[in-house]
Amino acid sequence: MIKYLLILIVYLFIIADYCSSQSEDSVRSAYSGYINFAGLYQSGNTNKFLVQGKGELKNAGKYLETILYLSGSYGENKSSKDDNTYYLSLTTDLFYRNIFSPFALQYLEYNYSKGIEIRSQTGAGGKYIFISAVNHKSSVSLALIYEYLNLVQEPGITQSSNLRFSLRIKSKQMIINKRLNIKLLGYYQPDITEFSNSNIYAEVVLEIPMTKMIKLNANYNYNFDNEVSVGRKRADNKLTFGAGLNF
Repeated sequence: MIKYLLILIVYLFIIADYCSSQSEDSVRSAYSGYINFAGLYQSGNTNKFLVQGKGELKNAGKYLETILYLSGSYGENKSSKDDNTYYLSLTTDLFYRNIFSPFALQYLEYNYSKGIEIRSQTGAGGKYIFISAVNHKSSVSLALIYEYLNLVQEPGITQSSNLRFSLRIKSKQMIINKRLNIKLLGYYQPDITEFSNSNIYAEVVLEIPMTKMIKLNANYNYNFDNEVSVGRKRADNKLTFGAGLNF
């Protein structure tokens, strides 16, 4: 699966460059991205630490925008591993500068604490930009996704697959003369046949730009999964602090 995903990533970036070079008035593909690191540490009666890293690489051509996102975390509590999570997502947005645009997505997840061996989500949908200002950009999107879920459940492995809707709200607000950035990201993913079987994800990021490239950040994540391995909690909350590099 990883081999085919890497082939797909390379293919989409080639297509993005191709689309942006087919017209005389086209612009060169613009690459941008960021790398963030954050964490927390506690010692005393409870010894605990958590480190997180995430990064994004974006290719914005004339017609097609391709975004590759990676995230990983590792944590220990009383010298025992209690958190180890990896995310990878690839999205392609056609005519992304328009108010309405179609997109496709591929998402992979490994979550140690919830006993998720692998979660794969593949789908497509449409996005609507309801605030297009550069400093206050906000959008909502709806997609239909196919989800494959593989749970680690002693003494065997439980597998399932279903169709879900994926409703996403995304917003970035630059306030106080661009001295504070607020990023909001929320997902609601109900099963198309049973809305009570739903996954919820919410992220709030506060950024304080120190220079044009370096930003301090505070991150809050809430993640609720309707299906997890036996004996695991379905909801997680994380609050971390760190810094990032934009390029």
